[in-house]
Amino acid sequence: MVLLHGTLDVTVHEAQHLPASVATQAFGAMKRVVCCGYGPDLLGSCDPYVCLDVGHTRRLRSSFVQSTHNPVWEERAEVFVADEADEMKVQVKDADIMGAEYLGQATIPISSILQGRVFRDWLLLSDTAGKPVGRTDKLKGVFEQAAVRLTIKYTPVGNEDVPLGEVPRVYFPMRRGNRITLYHDSVATPGPVEDIHLAHGKVYHESSCWDDIYEAILEAKRFIWIAGWSVWDKTRLRRKPDRKDDSPTLGELLIDKANQGVNVLLLVWDDRSNNLGLHPGLMATHDQATYAYFKHTDVTCILCPRQGGMEETFLQNMTTGNLFTHHQKTVILDAPIPGADQYPNVPKLSQSGGINRLRSTIGRQQDDVPREARRRVIAFVGGLDLTDGRYDRHDHPMFEICGPGGPHCEDFHQACVDGFDAGRSCLREPWHDIHARVEGQVAIDICLNFMERWVKQAGKRHRPKMRHLDDHHDLQLPQGFEAFTSKAGLLKSTVSPEFLDEKVHMIKRSDSALAVRDLPAPESWAVQLFRSIDSDSASGFPDITHGGFEAGLSVGKGKVIDTSIHDAYVHLIRRAKKFLYLENQYFLGGAHMWDSNKDTPCFNLVPVEIALKIVSKIRAGQQFRAYIVMPMYPEGVPTSGSVQAILHHQTQTRQMMYKMVTAAIREAGLQGQVHPTDYLQFFCLGKREPHDTHPGGGAPPAAGAPTPGSNGNMAVLHTQPPAPAAGWEQPQAAATFHQTAQQTPAGNAGWNRPPHGGVPNPREAMGQGGLHATKGEHGAMPYGDKSSPRSGGGGGETHKALGPASLPPADPNTAQFRCTASRRFMIYVHSKLMIVDDEYALLGSANINQRSLDGTRDSEICVGAFQEGYTMQSHRDHLPRGQVAGFRRALWKEHVKHLGPEHDDPSSIDCMRSLKQIAQDNWLAYNSPDVQPLPRGHLMIYPTDVDEAGNVKALSDCEEFPDLGGKILGTRSSVLPGILTT
Repeated sequence: MVLLHGTLDVTVHEAQHLPASVATQAFGAMKRVVCCGYGPDLLGSCDPYVCLDVGHTRRLRSSFVQSTHNPVWEERAEVFVADEADEMKVQVKDADIMGAEYLGQATIPISSILQGRVFRDWLLLSDTAGKPVGRTDKLKGVFEQAAVRLTIKYTPVGNEDVPLGEVPRVYFPMRRGNRITLYHDSVATPGPVEDIHLAHGKVYHESSCWDDIYEAILEAKRFIWIAGWSVWDKTRLRRKPDRKDDSPTLGELLIDKANQGVNVLLLVWDDRSNNLGLHPGLMATHDQATYAYFKHTDVTCILCPRQGGMEETFLQNMTTGNLFTHHQKTVILDAPIPGADQYPNVPKLSQSGGINRLRSTIGRQQDDVPREARRRVIAFVGGLDLTDGRYDRHDHPMFEICGPGGPHCEDFHQACVDGFDAGRSCLREPWHDIHARVEGQVAIDICLNFMERWVKQAGKRHRPKMRHLDDHHDLQLPQGFEAFTSKAGLLKSTVSPEFLDEKVHMIKRSDSALAVRDLPAPESWAVQLFRSIDSDSASGFPDITHGGFEAGLSVGKGKVIDTSIHDAYVHLIRRAKKFLYLENQYFLGGAHMWDSNKDTPCFNLVPVEIALKIVSKIRAGQQFRAYIVMPMYPEGVPTSGSVQAILHHQTQTRQMMYKMVTAAIREAGLQGQVHPTDYLQFFCLGKREPHDTHPGGGAPPAAGAPTPGSNGNMAVLHTQPPAPAAGWEQPQAAATFHQTAQQTPAGNAGWNRPPHGGVPNPREAMGQGGLHATKGEHGAMPYGDKSSPRSGGGGGETHKALGPASLPPADPNTAQFRCTASRRFMIYVHSKLMIVDDEYALLGSANINQRSLDGTRDSEICVGAFQEGYTMQSHRDHLPRGQVAGFRRALWKEHVKHLGPEHDDPSSIDCMRSLKQIAQDNWLAYNSPDVQPLPRGHLMIYPTDVDEAGNVKALSDCEEFPDLGGKILGTRSSVLPGILTT
């Protein structure tokens, strides 16, 4: 078979003489005779569309043309391919509400598009047995065979020396003159990180995400628009003792701002599993509770399910609505332009009750506000939802911050322990994430994304509640933008193709007046917005035949689709020169290249592209490394069917990649000199706390003092733990941790080997780490994402009053007892980040799986950013030392505690081998029977073995996850459909 690695430029022109299927004729007759011509549009008519399969993988679907046997499409598409195939198959189908009827097929040899040849011809259609299909002319009595006409041009991957710049053919263009603030984890100590040095003698500075969001909400005067997979009204963005005082809850903040006249809108994904109000919902997103909280306030909260369109079959529509989500996480609001205080009539802020309150009325103030723009749009985007369990620091403590008065005393999150008992002691699940604040014209693009979603999803009753930005005459907007943000403009965007063309042209223009002025040119950022979304979730897309292709959109059956996140990943990997560093909640794809289960519906190209990049570098004799950090297991009970299925898919993905790398090593004659993991290594994060940490420990930091654990420091340890609560009885089932492990029943397997020391008795193990949580739904996570139902949001009054020391230990035969007694847990990697060559950062809400990258499954949003003064090109192909490099070093400092000179160049084999050794040592400590902190940070080798042949195997001494059980390699599910777990 031939490896097609490049781009297909496909134009679907037309078809003729398409047959009428038996079902079409039957339903057509019924519709005419019985229903008098009434019924669904797609029922009883020939509504053809074209599919293109490369090998066995579907890479393109055209739109459908209604009620014709001689359709004309004239649709152009650009398709990335990394597929092995001998031929391409073209199929023509009839769209219908109950399924797609097969009309005919033809094949195209791969050889016809190689070596610069362009396929441009009619293809005669036949059925699966090779019999011609078509229509008989009733007047002439002549059979006319059906045919379809296409043009296909293949362009292989070219030179990677493409200047860093705009990802081509994307809906939103690259914007210059922006500012980006990058965050890792929700809270940090703002200020310099003294041992991370940048170019020109500068030192890297960190910022604190939730502190900045809190301040931005306080400063907003015109609008606050929030989109989230989960938004919880009880979330506190600032918490004692990490900060001087607890902030008001998010709900209190937003109601206060709405009462001041600020336009506050929320788009929250609607988890349909709790719409009857019988339980909190399978995903425990608090959607119904948040909606109820804001219901009778000036805050407009819309619960928006993921909906399908009329082009989908009944089953597809049910699948879309119940399995897929709106996963974007954005906060968009107005902020003062630096230097705008020179205007005397700007409303001033004053402190009142812990919240900045405006003395004057907020809203349009035409009389006293000068015409010059004094405020601008800013946005926060990334992986952090404003919900429970996300608050965490760089040291990721599990015990000390959960006691009374601690940051997690009202926000305990534990989603992975089977049979979790909120009335028993347990450790919290640490959380690692990536987020960003953007300023400049790209913030307008993020704002426009929210507007397109609002028009589509808010409904006619709530659509007018969006206060249009042109109402605010002091708000800085791009030239001509107000025409599309007015009420008339938003309505026109749903009906007028000419208006949409004008809108696209406006989007493609850049307005230099929106550039951030207080940054010198080398420090400013070029930023581009990417999405996974379709016309069922966003309004205002142009038709694919009227500017859609030029706008950077594609088509699938009847949908217009934005797949620019996937396109950006592919483009950036293909031009990478030195290294890739990824953090992601999931890592699966390229099923068409797996050893088995090739029909699994997970065909995104990200893993394949990374492997092919490494292969090309090995063949060229050049240094290149790929570092991938992911969770030890997806969030949920590791033994559950959904988690095991995802783990199986991820194992298949890694195996495919290592086999490709191994073949390249063998081809280059490097066997015995290098190992596949010298080029590609997977890591996870974990934490283990010694016995002298306890809940609620630690005093509030002094003003200006670093938060304990910030910038990579270890947690503060406490040598005097509180005494166990009176009345505790030592469990009779096991007096020592060793005995507990030996007595673990088979159904709770997961303690990989009997410990030989550690906890002398369960009272010490559990009494020092007792935590509280609320009850939640139990059982496995039903979807392939994103959070489990067993978050303990809120604590409950009884638990808050009693405090964690009053909670008895869990039953010794449970996973809850084992993980708490061993004092270890994975740090859940929820990040969605790729850093390329220390010059480019791609981050947002999208996971590396099919549901995030497909465009028709979960809706997602990402930004890609680089500093034009710090690129490989500007540094003569040496790694630059700008903010992207500083952020990568800050992440590694969090993960491995301190950095050495070998970590300056991630493309070197010394860097890779150093991180592997640190991660291996940390894993051995994590997996040890002795309770001890990890020797150096949190980075651990992913607990599987890779041999020199590229086979991914279970570790000989650890086939299941410690404490919790579940096969590390996963197990293929014979019950759950692949579309659910990919």
